[in-house]
Amino acid sequence: MERKTGNECTADQQLPALGIDPYLELMDKTAAQDADRKSIRMGLVMLWLSDNILDVMDVDLAPFGITESKLDMLLLLMLHEGRELITPSGIADRLGIRRASVTALLDWLEKRGWVSREQSAKDRRMIHVSITPEGRALVNQVLPTFWSTCASLLGDLDAEEHRVFEKILGKLHRSIETRIGVGR
Repeated sequence: MERKTGNECTADQQLPALGIDPYLELMDKTAAQDADRKSIRMGLVMLWLSDNILDVMDVDLAPFGITESKLDMLLLLMLHEGRELITPSGIADRLGIRRASVTALLDWLEKRGWVSREQSAKDRRMIHVSITPEGRALVNQVLPTFWSTCASLLGDLDAEEHRVFEKILGKLHRSIETRIGVGR
């Protein structure tokens, strides 16, 4: 994934960046009068940050032919292996995505031989998903890059900023997981 820069926008380029000001102007016109504008701004920046973090991860994982969302599915399957039988609907609930999205991800992963789906012996209507040996091998190959990319995201913080950010990030993470009712 390559980001384009500059002010020109052609058919094969992304739209130019506008910065935050047009969004803040839109917020002023559309947010409730008593809305906490500073929190809205910070929330918007966090949303953009999350998108950018996924972009960075996807760029670093591209040489392995996988994206963060597909790796996340393989990690979920690997970490739950031997604990319980995993169904597509269980994956959808756990990852907070639609069942159709899980099906599309599983189709893609299965085509590459990284996951398998089998009918339940007890209930033929139920499908169980598992990671294959090839999928485990890929995860083991990708994880050093994954961990390195995770670490690199904080490279610009000094020790004190890192300590404060870790505390704030942990608090926000717990709050959002509580809010949505899904945890990692």
